[in-house]
Amino acid sequence: MNIDFFKIEQETEQEFEMIAEKLMNDYAIENQDSKYRLTEIEFYWTSPKHKDFSTYQRNHVDPNHGDWFFHYSGVDIALKNDKNGGFGGILIRGIHSLKENKSYRGPMVCAMKLFSGTNAFYDSIKTKIVEHKFDKLKVNKSQRIGLGKNAVESGTDKLNYRFTI
Repeated sequence: MNIDFFKIEQETEQEFEMIAEKLMNDYAIENQDSKYRLTEIEFYWTSPKHKDFSTYQRNHVDPNHGDWFFHYSGVDIALKNDKNGGFGGILIRGIHSLKENKSYRGPMVCAMKLFSGTNAFYDSIKTKIVEHKFDKLKVNKSQRIGLGKNAVESGTDKLNYRFTI
């Protein structure tokens, strides 16, 4: 599977919106229990030309583009572009289980739903993003929510980097 469609190069709101539309309409997250449609995501991206002070610094790990990145607020799909020195992630805030026909909201709830239930002694984590053509839904954008003092003081809390369906 080609994952270049979500490589950040232009660092624009339009680029984030295009990636969000593709992820939310053409891909699912699959684990041992179900497939899940992304229903709410937020982009966090920082680079020398695009400062976002609410993006987690990579203090303990340095995830590659497309890796799962677990942090204090939940789980991201890691973003990285060595050419422009940028890094960040797509925070998963909402998912919908196709098996249960039930939605889950909140970054930590989503992380628990997607990654729990794998036996620590016998299994390996198999949670992955897979191609899945959903009925196209309109993707709405808005300002991110729950940001801290750094984002408010720098004005990056005003960026329309939250996407929902």
